[in-house]
Amino acid sequence: MPFVAAGLTGGLLLVVKSGVTSLAFLIPYLGVVPLALICGLILSIQSIPLIQELNDKDFAYSGLTLNLIFLIFYVISVLLFLMPSS
Repeated sequence: MPFVAAGLTGGLLLVVKSGVTSLAFLIPYLGVVPLALICGLILSIQSIPLIQELNDKDFAYSGLTLNLIFLIFYVISVLLFLMPSS
């Protein structure tokens, strides 16, 4: 899911030619991208009890780590976007 969100963001940047301040970019970026990131985080947290059963701890923990890193990058990018430029 974090790569879906990253792909969606990249696609938005390529498709929307009017700039990142247009509604065609902001609505999906502030709506769909965080939903994909939160969905990925929820799914990776739900998979934690299955780690012992499936003996797949490296894959599960790396997914959780990637979800957290991408979510942190997203929050930082939104904060930087909202800060007034000087």
